[in-house]
Amino acid sequence: MSIIESPAVRRHGVTPLAARWSAVCRLDQLEPLWGEAVLLPDGRQAALFLLPGGRLFACDNLDPEAGAMVMSRGLVGTRTVAGESRPTIASPLHKDVYDLETGRCYTDPEFALPLWRVRVRDGVVELAPMPVLVAASHGTDSMPGRAAVAALVAEVRQAAPGIRIEDAFVDVQQPDVPSVAAGIEGDAVLVPLLLSAGYHVRVDLAEAADGHRDDTRDAAVAAALGPDARLTAVLLRRLREAGWEPGDPVVLAAAGSTDPAAVADCRIAAELLAHEIGAPVPVGFVSAAQPPLRDAVEAARADAGAHGRIAVASYLLAPGYFHGLAAKLAREGGAELVSEPLLEASAPPPIELVEIVLARFTAALG
Repeated sequence: MSIIESPAVRRHGVTPLAARWSAVCRLDQLEPLWGEAVLLPDGRQAALFLLPGGRLFACDNLDPEAGAMVMSRGLVGTRTVAGESRPTIASPLHKDVYDLETGRCYTDPEFALPLWRVRVRDGVVELAPMPVLVAASHGTDSMPGRAAVAALVAEVRQAAPGIRIEDAFVDVQQPDVPSVAAGIEGDAVLVPLLLSAGYHVRVDLAEAADGHRDDTRDAAVAAALGPDARLTAVLLRRLREAGWEPGDPVVLAAAGSTDPAAVADCRIAAELLAHEIGAPVPVGFVSAAQPPLRDAVEAARADAGAHGRIAVASYLLAPGYFHGLAAKLAREGGAELVSEPLLEASAPPPIELVEIVLARFTAALG
C-alpha cells in the first residue's frame, strides 16, 4: 500500500516539518536502477536509488538482518502486491526483499528497512531523516476501545514498518504526548487519531509540538482524521451492517465540541454521507454542541412518520463511553438502527483508516 495521500476532503492544513536536509549529489550523477551509498554529516549511511521515471528512494544502508552496510549494492526490482507494482530492493547478502516506499520486508516480516526522506532542489539530491510518527489518540477507560485503537496503530506499523511509530494519548491513558515526544531525539509528526480538529489538536498537540522543538529537532501536528471521503465509505459500511437500507433516514451522531471548527468538520462529514446516500443527513451531538442527538433523532422521527425507520450513523472512532451514550440517546429519540463506531474491537481496522493516518503523516512532511 502506498503512503501517498489519495484525494480526500481536507479542511485543516499543517505547517510542514522543517527538516534538516543534506545535499548528497547531483541528480545527473545517479544511474537508474543502481544504488549509491551516502555518508551523512552525522555519520549515518543511507542507500539512494533512482528508478525509471525519475523516482527517487532512500533507506538505511544497513542490512537489517546481516548488520552490514550493503543495501546500496542490492538488486533493484519490483513486486506485484494486490495488483499493484511495488518498487523493491533485495539485500545482496540474504536476498531479503524490501519495499522501497514502506520499508516492508516481503520475505521475512521480522525485518523492516528504515526509510529516509529524499528530494531534488535545483538538480541537487538532498536527504533528511524520516521523522517519528506519534499516533496521538484521546485515550479511554473502555477496554474494547483501547483494543480497537491499538489494533489501528498496529496495522499502521505493519503497512509502513520503515517508519518509526510511537503510541501516545492526550487524556485518560499513558504515556501522554509530551512524554513520548521527550524521548524522541529527532523530528516528530504528531498525527491525531481524532475525527475533528478541536481543542486537543489545536491546543494540547500544538503545545506538545512546541515543547519538542529546539535547535536540533522539529515537530509538526498533522491534520485530524476527518472529514475525509474515506471515512464516509466506512460510515456507509457500518450503516449497512446495522441493517440500513436505501430510503431509511439517517442521522449522524458526533461527540460534539465547544470548538466551532470541530463542529463544522462534523457537518461536512454529514454532507459527505448525504451525498453518498442521496438524502439529507442531519447531525446530532452527544454533548457540547447543538442540536443534541436525541432532539435530532426525534425531529427525523417526526419527519419520517410512523412507517419510516431511523438509522443513526455513529461518527465516533471506537467503542467506549461516548458510543454507548450515543446509542442510548438515539434509542430514546426513536431510532431503530444504530451503527457501530468506525473501529471495532473484534474486527481488523478498516484499511481506509490506515490509509488516512499515513496520508496525514505524509502531508505533514511537506
